[in-house]
Amino acid sequence: MKQLNSIIDRSLPGLPPFLCRELNIGHERLQFYHRDTLQCIRSLFGDPNLMQHLAFAPEQHYTDHEQTCRILSEMYTGDWWWSKQVRTINFQ
Repeated sequence: MKQLNSIIDRSLPGLPPFLCRELNIGHERLQFYHRDTLQCIRSLFGDPNLMQHLAFAPEQHYTDHEQTCRILSEMYTGDWWWSKQVRTINFQ
């Protein structure tokens, strides 16, 4: 596992390193590997090569020009994101 983490860290520059936490579950001691979520978000949003793939606002996509059949394919195309965006705008 350490070797795999090392390869990933070297191959993906800019990402924060893996952290290891040990958990005791029942009578087992387990190792849990993770990255700091906020550091990952900073890394992703700070990479100009990824900007074209990131969504910053909700979108609605349809299969036809009459907009009778909506496509829900990504989180930013769903109703939840729309409701959160409207809520944020209304409180500002």
